[in-house]
Amino acid sequence: MALAARTQAPAFGGARSALPVRVPRRSLTVRMAKATAGGQYQVDVDKPLGLQLGDSINSNGGLVVKSAKGNAAKAGIKAGDTVIYASSFFGDELWPADKLSFTNSAVQAAPSPVTFVLTKGENTEVNVKRLPKKSAPPRFGRKLTSGQMALASHVCVDCGWVYCEKEPFEETSPGYRCPQCQAPKRRFVLYDVDSGKGQGFAEGTVATIATLVGGLVGIAVLAYLANTV
Repeated sequence: MALAARTQAPAFGGARSALPVRVPRRSLTVRMAKATAGGQYQVDVDKPLGLQLGDSINSNGGLVVKSAKGNAAKAGIKAGDTVIYASSFFGDELWPADKLSFTNSAVQAAPSPVTFVLTKGENTEVNVKRLPKKSAPPRFGRKLTSGQMALASHVCVDCGWVYCEKEPFEETSPGYRCPQCQAPKRRFVLYDVDSGKGQGFAEGTVATIATLVGGLVGIAVLAYLANTV
C-alpha cells in the first residue's frame, strides 16, 4: 500500500501531504532515544568533593554515584550517574574508573579541582575496562572557580598551572613539582588573583635570559669577524 501511495502522490494533493507526516514521526523517536541513552558529561569539582562512589553491577563497568552533595552536587553530578573517567594522582591524566579503591586513592591525591567524566544514569554503552588513559583538559587559561580563587597563591611560569591547595605553598616539600608539566618548585612565582598574572621572576629565568643574550652577542661577533676576514 505504501508503494501505491508513492506512485499516486503526484496526482493527488492529499496523498502528497500524508506521506511526509509518517516518516518524520518515526525518525524523531529514534533520535530522541539516542540522545538520552548513555549521554556523557564532564565536570570539574572542587575539594572537598562531597561524592560517594560504589562498584557498578553492570558488565560495562564504571563506578556508580551513591550520593552527591556539596561541590559535587553544585557541579551537576547526580546519584545514579556512572563515573567512567576520573583524574589521576597528579591530575595530568584521566584514568578509566574501573576499580573503586584505585579511583578513590587517585582522586584523594589529585590536585583540586578533580575532573570526572560521567554517563547519565546507568552505563549501557561504554566498556570502561577497555578505555585508554587520556590527557586531562589543560588547566592553563581555564577560569578559576570561586573556591580556587580564594586559595590561589602561586603559578607555574612554565605552563600556567595555578596552585590552589589549602597547604601553604611555602610549606610544600622541596621536591614538589607542578602537577601539569612537572616543573620544579623553583619555577613558581606569586599569583595575582585580580590580574590573573604571575608576579616577579622564577629562579632560573634571569639566567636563561642572560644565556640567550650572550648567545646572540656571540653570533653577532662571529658574523662580524666572518665579514671582516
